[in-house]
Amino acid sequence: MTSVTRALDSPFVMEPRIPEEPGSPSLLRPRGVGEILGDAFRLYARHWQNLILIVAVIVIPLSIAEVLLTGFWIREGLTEEELRNGVEVVVDGAFVAGVLASFVLVAISILMWTILTGAITRAAAGTFLGRDLEIGESYRYGFARFWSIVLVGVLSALAIAVGFVLLVIPGFIVLTFLTCGIPALVIEDKRGREALRRSWTLVRGFGWHVFGAFILAAILSGIVNGVLTAPFGDNYAVRSITASIASVITMPFMALVGVFIYLDLRVRKERYSAGDLERDLASNPT
Repeated sequence: MTSVTRALDSPFVMEPRIPEEPGSPSLLRPRGVGEILGDAFRLYARHWQNLILIVAVIVIPLSIAEVLLTGFWIREGLTEEELRNGVEVVVDGAFVAGVLASFVLVAISILMWTILTGAITRAAAGTFLGRDLEIGESYRYGFARFWSIVLVGVLSALAIAVGFVLLVIPGFIVLTFLTCGIPALVIEDKRGREALRRSWTLVRGFGWHVFGAFILAAILSGIVNGVLTAPFGDNYAVRSITASIASVITMPFMALVGVFIYLDLRVRKERYSAGDLERDLASNPT
């Protein structure tokens, strides 16, 4: 009885439902690159309001703060061109306050983007079970896994950077093999190097498949960003705001693609099912 009670208390245990139709984007099955992108878009269309809101809560305020702070530095005469021309910098109270504000904004940005990474990946995984995570629930997970996400992110970034230093191609190889690091953390609760090893093991044998899906998704996201920001030329403030809007739109899609890739590999290698996903998420609560 106790185990049943715990199961019913889990936010990821679903009521009985009609099985997914064969073409459903939520159905766990092997997918080609085009199917991953197409089904990610269709699943996004089902849950776009919740996914976009989770990202917007963080990205829009940070973008506005960045624009305001940049405006301050421009008023202080610290544009790149003026610095090259030798404009004298007056160190006064406003200047010191601007420096401190810049450091605080950078620190807050790193903190919030880290939490957002966990929150949106968790929400994306939940959509495969037909549910939307509440914003508070998503961010509680992000806060709870903050240091784990930081560690996986730093280790991945260092490995990828070393790969790019070694004549670029190894960088793309490492990037491909570590694509599933964050989903492995979020869904299986793998931490640090264990998450990276798990990602490497899953991708092995399907490198081109994973690389193709990830790169095409990144290109599509870049096109959306370019279309939204290009009309505003050198207007930094408007370009920054539209870039943040582009991030709000594209980040959920990239998170869904990442989870699709991860689940696709587990289906191919481990015959992973929706029941397995439900059990993994329930054992790794917010």
